[in-house]
Amino acid sequence: MSAGKAVRLWLPVVLYTGFIFWLSSAPRPAPPFLRFPGADKVFHLGEFAPLGIFLLRAFRGSHPSAGWKALYLAAFLGSLAIGSTDEFIQSLIITRMASVWDVAADLAGACLGQAIYRLIPRRKFPA
Repeated sequence: MSAGKAVRLWLPVVLYTGFIFWLSSAPRPAPPFLRFPGADKVFHLGEFAPLGIFLLRAFRGSHPSAGWKALYLAAFLGSLAIGSTDEFIQSLIITRMASVWDVAADLAGACLGQAIYRLIPRRKFPA
């Protein structure tokens, strides 16, 4: 794989992961008007859906001969690593707290993103 293709595939993953970690380091959670029961889980779901898309796209482009099960597993494990690290970062912020349920919401969002990626025609979102 060429360096240009690797950058095209993996740069969105790196930049979006940085964005997630930046959000995690914020001292305050969502503004009061965005707080409702389970709101944080909805935010985690929405936050990690694009990551699921980016990871599955990157793994698919990097390993074009791999089967979908292997690609899904790799993207799932990548999402798990990033979600767990995200919660660890939050545990270091005094005004934030970490939760295994947030990681579960992260993984649900990543899986949703993977499903969305499979529905997008390749010509609109190439690997």
